[in-house]
Amino acid sequence: MNIRLEERFAVHRADSESGLALVVVLAVTTMLTLLLVATTSFALNQLRQSRTDQDWQGALAAAEGGVDEYLSHLNNDSSYYRWGNQLSPYTTGSTVTLPTGTSANTAFTAWTPLPGVTNSYFRYDVNTTAYFTTGVIKLRSSGKVGKRIRTVEVQIKRYSFGDYLYFTNYEEKDPATYSTSTDSYTPAQAQTKCGNKHAYEGRVDAVNGVKVGCTIISFGTGDQLNGPIRSNDAIYACGTAFFNGRVTTSYNPSSGNRWLSCGNGGGNPKFLYSNDPSYAPPLVLPTSVSSLKLQTNPNYASPVGCLYSGPTKIVLNANGTMNVTSPWTNTTSVGAAYCGVGNNLPLPINGLVYVENVPTPADAYTRSTPPTTGTCANDYGLGYPIANDITTYGCTNGDIFVEGTLSGQLTLAAENNIILTWNITYAGGASGNDLLGMVANNWVQIYHPVTMVGSSGNYQSLGIPSHGGATFTNPTIWGAVLALQHSIMLQNWDKGSLLGYSNMNGAMGMNYRGVMGITGQSGTTKNYTYDSRLDYASPPHFINPVQASFGAQLWSEITPAYTS
Repeated sequence: MNIRLEERFAVHRADSESGLALVVVLAVTTMLTLLLVATTSFALNQLRQSRTDQDWQGALAAAEGGVDEYLSHLNNDSSYYRWGNQLSPYTTGSTVTLPTGTSANTAFTAWTPLPGVTNSYFRYDVNTTAYFTTGVIKLRSSGKVGKRIRTVEVQIKRYSFGDYLYFTNYEEKDPATYSTSTDSYTPAQAQTKCGNKHAYEGRVDAVNGVKVGCTIISFGTGDQLNGPIRSNDAIYACGTAFFNGRVTTSYNPSSGNRWLSCGNGGGNPKFLYSNDPSYAPPLVLPTSVSSLKLQTNPNYASPVGCLYSGPTKIVLNANGTMNVTSPWTNTTSVGAAYCGVGNNLPLPINGLVYVENVPTPADAYTRSTPPTTGTCANDYGLGYPIANDITTYGCTNGDIFVEGTLSGQLTLAAENNIILTWNITYAGGASGNDLLGMVANNWVQIYHPVTMVGSSGNYQSLGIPSHGGATFTNPTIWGAVLALQHSIMLQNWDKGSLLGYSNMNGAMGMNYRGVMGITGQSGTTKNYTYDSRLDYASPPHFINPVQASFGAQLWSEITPAYTS
């Protein structure tokens, strides 16, 4: 009896425990299922988020791919700027048409697959309204991956001499300025032995113990260069010069520095970047300003620039006008490019003033009987040379004498020389929109009249009558300046007084290195600062290097231009 009861109780306990175990198993299973569902949901959400992040990043890469694709077209065909979608609001004001035939490109009107990337698309819009004045093309490129769209805007222009505070083709003294009293060679000998040769092309320079050789010009103690520097030649450094910007050179030895010392270990340049100078292939200077003269030809340009003949004085006024004196420019029977002489003349609409050598026979812009010899400009009201100045000027040369304060954007081009007769500044300073370009076929010179004192061979710097008899000291020049055949230099650099610093604010480019003075004796010390606005803007029609490629100069991401 008791045995049976115990068996019954045992069976009951077993049934109760099995039921409890089943409940526990079901609870654990439910919890595991919920955990699995939560984990799977989280993983799916993370996957979607990861996919979204990938698409987001991919869309930016696709937009940048569109920029690269447009640049490849433009660098293969420099006339590609003509193409675009004239119906795009971004393109308003541009003179473009849709490309056809071999130039056809769907990216102007529709999403276009990015080559080599699956499910990645780009399209772009172009604006060329500033191209013919500043050389800048604006491109808006959009990229799309999945539902994600991102848009970038870039400013595109050719790599320019304006990209550099200081550019030289040759880091030697201009052969035309050689003298046997100071140099090893005559000008003719220098042209043969030194001209058109870089340091890595067998040129023998009179440094490092070499007594006979080509005269190089070095950077010395006290020189401050506050911006990017580029030379096709080897850069020489004596003493402690400060290079406060990126420095590139086409001198590329197999070992050692990419700069040269002036001898006896005297070179101690201070470079902002530890690997400078870095190597870059040569930039080729154009040989003439003649291409700019086309901008004064109504058969080529509309509107046209201003054309003057013979020595011409230009004073820039802070109210956006200019005063022009040009004795040999015809004022009666003139063509479309005649802008007048006198005071408070408007700046040319297309931004260019071109001064030609007086042609023979005379053209519509030239007086018929200009003198052909002597230094006669002063006799006809131009004022140069001043009394007792040893400097001479040709009567019929296309010289520009310029000074003043610019309000606006302007390029001055001279078939001969440009002489900077006093300070040249901007009305809006460094933060305004004023930009000046100055391009000379031969020389750009800072004005420095001198006279000989008695017969001793000593020279005295002269005061300038138009500036109250003051000597031109610490000259300040704003602008992008180019000397295509020769140099940017101080007149009579080895004569007269110490004149302080040459304060150049902008960009400088020249064929041969120009001399600014003799340290501690005469002339000026260099204080050059780059105008960073030249990274993305350019004076009107400013000359570019030969065969220069296009590149993106300014990049920013903007609100997506498309929603789908």
